[in-house]
Amino acid sequence: MPKFAHIRSWLPLAVLLAALASAIAMGGGDRGYLYRFHGIHDQMTAKNLAVAANLSPKHGFRLATAAWRDEDGGFEYDLYGRFPIGGYALIKFAISPFGSRVSAQTLAARALMLLMFCGAAILAYLALARIAGNRWVALSSVLLAFSSLYALYYSDSVAGETVMDLFGVALVFHGMAVFAQEGRFRQLLLKTCAALLLGWHVYGLVLPFALLGFGGEAFALVRSALSSGGGVRAALPALARSRFAALAAVSVLFGSALLAFNFANEYAAYGGSRSLRDLPSVDSMLNRLGATDSYENRSEWSPGNFLRRQSRRAGVASAPYAVAGFADYDSPPLPPPSFWWTAWGVAASVAALAAALAAPRRFRLPMASLALMGFCWALAARGNSSSELHPNEGLFYIGAPLALWSGALIGARRLLGARLGGALAIGIAALAASAFALSALHAARIRSDERDETKWTRAVMADMDAIREIAAGKSVLITSDAWRTVDQYPDSGEVAEYYLAGSYIWEGAELDLRGADAAWTRVWRYIERRLKTDSRGADADYAVIRYRDESLSLTPGNRYLFLYKSADLPELYRSERRRLESSEPDASSEFDVYLENRALRYLKSPCAPEDADARFFAHFFPPDPAYLRGEGAPIGFDGVNFEFARVVNEVAGNHGVYFDDACMMTANIPYRSIAAIHTGQYTVGGERLWDAAIFPPPSAETLALYESAYRAVADGGEPAARYRFDLHLNRLNGNKTISYLKEPCSEEDARGRFFLSVHPADVADLPAERRELGHESRNFDFVPPHGAVFNGKCMATRQLPDYDIDRIETGQNAPGGERLWDASVEVGD
Repeated sequence: MPKFAHIRSWLPLAVLLAALASAIAMGGGDRGYLYRFHGIHDQMTAKNLAVAANLSPKHGFRLATAAWRDEDGGFEYDLYGRFPIGGYALIKFAISPFGSRVSAQTLAARALMLLMFCGAAILAYLALARIAGNRWVALSSVLLAFSSLYALYYSDSVAGETVMDLFGVALVFHGMAVFAQEGRFRQLLLKTCAALLLGWHVYGLVLPFALLGFGGEAFALVRSALSSGGGVRAALPALARSRFAALAAVSVLFGSALLAFNFANEYAAYGGSRSLRDLPSVDSMLNRLGATDSYENRSEWSPGNFLRRQSRRAGVASAPYAVAGFADYDSPPLPPPSFWWTAWGVAASVAALAAALAAPRRFRLPMASLALMGFCWALAARGNSSSELHPNEGLFYIGAPLALWSGALIGARRLLGARLGGALAIGIAALAASAFALSALHAARIRSDERDETKWTRAVMADMDAIREIAAGKSVLITSDAWRTVDQYPDSGEVAEYYLAGSYIWEGAELDLRGADAAWTRVWRYIERRLKTDSRGADADYAVIRYRDESLSLTPGNRYLFLYKSADLPELYRSERRRLESSEPDASSEFDVYLENRALRYLKSPCAPEDADARFFAHFFPPDPAYLRGEGAPIGFDGVNFEFARVVNEVAGNHGVYFDDACMMTANIPYRSIAAIHTGQYTVGGERLWDAAIFPPPSAETLALYESAYRAVADGGEPAARYRFDLHLNRLNGNKTISYLKEPCSEEDARGRFFLSVHPADVADLPAERRELGHESRNFDFVPPHGAVFNGKCMATRQLPDYDIDRIETGQNAPGGERLWDASVEVGD
């Protein structure tokens, strides 16, 4: 053996391990915590953690996200039997040593997923090393494929449909390579069954392999039988012994047994009261197959749309993260609607299939199946794959780059010769390692932008640790405002259900007490009657709520969420009212409004039920309008509308109570950083009853920006007019603007609606629908991004139309509609 040959044979694997370890290290320990704004990524993590945490023989191994006691002391469940029990059992094994500490459990589960991510990369490397006959080729292919957006984004997602399935796919692919090289069929069967215990995506690899292999055998045997004159029947005995047919049969039968367990599990949980079609897991399966018109399948289906979306996913999966760094990181990584990415996806897929032919003959079938894996799964599970709600499906197009890069390098070595090809392979491996490192750095930078959010989540987890210590195994009422604080996703309860796993929870979605007697004692008896007649709230032992009361709380050291005995809630509401009344509100109108702990608190006393009948609104203005997406982007804020006693908007959970002639309500804030809040009430017809503006203290950086902008306008010349505000007409960034300045100034000066009417020199410059009026309006509220109150100054800037302006009429109305001041400014462009 040449000197150092043994070391050289292990060097590529050592490089792979070092690359994977560095990627995990750059991700940071904070990835052990659940984030906000990651959409389905952490929604899946929380849901799967909830199922795993509730998995126990006590509940008959029910696959449930939550449990509660019924009136007879039995159990009812929110069932979630979408995936095989093996993955949930593995997560349960990982988190069990950490007791009731949710932060440690989450970190352990994510560590398990990272280990499986690394295991998938190592298995793919070992399989490709067999196929390519060169470890550097295998290393390059794996580093390039595993540096993609999908692979790194979902590398620690605790879900059967991401990393666990990816590990299963790599395990089976390795089994195929061993089978093709050594003929070891049993190990392939065992690896297939083990992979199916983790998830279903392995069918996208196994079934094409089995069907193509069986088809090839059948064609060869029939042709041989016909050429020998034996007829087609002569080939049947050999076909019956086909190992490809056996693989397909075993995989389908084993998967069916796992599904049957889930079906029986759910059927028993419902006491046989539901038909097979109405079981959640059956409905989910039909939805995935595209056989229903459910929410997830609502996107318009057509072959063209489907192929374009799958091509984009294949393109993104076939490029390193550093190249595909265009993704929107405040939402799931969706394929970009770009012709070039679609074209690259088509080219990469076709090239991957062609590259499979460059492999040695015996390995062509595993390579071709690998290249086809993503599309085959997407075609079968079109209900998910055609929906943007499941971008994680793009992860399973990882077979395309694995086949593409390995096949291309195998072909290059053949053309260039082994020696020169070996040098090329080492050089490409160095480039692939660089691409992987840059992609990992790119991912780490994106994650580091969310450290502040992590700190808040960590504090909530610490609160839940203390709550779990006391409430484990008990019935817990979690009020709506607390539910939305715990649950970081507005349209689901997965995070809250995981945090309270082991307890029997009931969500108090609304406590509408306006029809009850105003005397508090009778009101609470009314609630108690509701709890006892609703099976989900029967005999609640404890309640989780956002209000702090040191004398009653069982978790006084908590910061955001507090545990109380349910019998203490009447006094808790009273003490919370007293606490608010003793402090200075952040804004005061018909209701006093308080800004506390990522929530708006509303209080009115005395208050009649009809005072709370009109709908409330809250407009949230982030420091930078670039944070806004969707409907909020063009108007400069995100708005939520809600009613006093029930949740009517998915963004903020709201909770109102009427007692002792007082109205009290909480509305959660969907952002960590807010520059301004505009809130109030309006009638069904849209008439504004009152409004109030709140300006949280801005950061030092934001203050510096405001001061700089104020000085730029104030020092730019004399104002065009002086009224209650100085009005400056100028140009900013090439645009005509009007600025409103006032110093000294307070928030009281900025209350109310500002109106701005622009009269052109030529009416023909107006939009057609405005020409009869003779002007256009650009009214606004004195809140960011239009206006700000800071350091005793007020400043607002509005862009003016680019046409010649004759005059401007502007002014300010009080919240009640009273005109405070108005002005007419001659412009004469």
